[in-house]
Amino acid sequence: MRVLFTTLPGIGHLFPMVPLAWALQAAGHTVLVATDRDFLPVVTGAGLPGAAVLDPVDPVRLFRPIGGPVSPAESTGRRCAENGIRTLSAIRALLDVFHPDLVISEPMELAGPAAATIAGVPWVRHSYGLMPPEQLLGAAAAAMDTELAVRGLSPLGKPARTIDVCPDSLRPPNAVAATPMRYVAYNGPAGVPDWLLAGPSDRPRVCLTLGTSLPRRNPRVTPLWRLLLDELVALDQEVVIAIDESNRPLLGDLPGTVRAARIPLSQLLPTCTAIVHHGGSGSTMAAAAFGVPQLVVPHFADHFTNAEQITAVGAGLSLPQDTEDPVRIEAACALITADGEHRAISRRLAGENASRPSPAEVAEDLFDRAGPGRHTDQ
Repeated sequence: MRVLFTTLPGIGHLFPMVPLAWALQAAGHTVLVATDRDFLPVVTGAGLPGAAVLDPVDPVRLFRPIGGPVSPAESTGRRCAENGIRTLSAIRALLDVFHPDLVISEPMELAGPAAATIAGVPWVRHSYGLMPPEQLLGAAAAAMDTELAVRGLSPLGKPARTIDVCPDSLRPPNAVAATPMRYVAYNGPAGVPDWLLAGPSDRPRVCLTLGTSLPRRNPRVTPLWRLLLDELVALDQEVVIAIDESNRPLLGDLPGTVRAARIPLSQLLPTCTAIVHHGGSGSTMAAAAFGVPQLVVPHFADHFTNAEQITAVGAGLSLPQDTEDPVRIEAACALITADGEHRAISRRLAGENASRPSPAEVAEDLFDRAGPGRHTDQ
């Protein structure tokens, strides 16, 4: 079977699909990721072949709000459609030469589903965490269908299935029906430091991370994060800041007991008692997969939905980004690091995730259902 993956050029969109792509490759299928030349090293760094057929685009600029009386969902949906139309011809041309039996796309990438519909190839939607709300998915599909109609092309076909990597208890009540798959944290190529391999810390360890896009989008995020850091240190927590080296100067001088480096969450979180993060899907889902309580400070996009769900199920707490109240910050840090209800619920989420079908099982099921006429590459 030949499988084409399509994604926006952001690690939060690509990385959740990497384990399924690995599983398909390991089973002997041919996998290809459509990308642009700037994002190609991220794709190949994950051990996946990529075709740099697209013009580069900054995903932060891609989702700039549309002016006027437009809801956030409609604004995001229209931006997805704009990008889908921009890249459609290149993805169609790639289908003509690669001849995939299946296209797998993350929810915000629409050129892959459109090209698959035109070519009569089934496509699958692959979530990257909490599935975007139906309002957003519907707005994106409607905007894309309008653009396709102007060009005399068929509207988007329905996905053959939706793969959901979110534990059942964390899924919003109105989430679309989906095929469950275990969330497997992939955080990109990175070395594991000796101190992390040395075993448990003498003190409770807390991970603090701002993600990758937040520092670029808002370089002035550090005042609150510094207050959180200082409070965690005061609580005698061992703080490890997972951050790209390029963003390290934003933090300024750090206490000598604080470590800051690019460290994969998949290696760090199993050693942590809590995580403080911005609400990105990668951090949210990795923490849920490893049963780590979360303190979320949302800033934009799906951060707010992720924070709401984590809080709603009791797996953590949330603070607004403009919080300066030291009493509130102290209380949140104390609660999230305590061995209480948040930890128990977080561990339950980890158990739910572990019980879901593995990427290898889902890959086998996709192959079994690919239907006659598929390429057999085996």
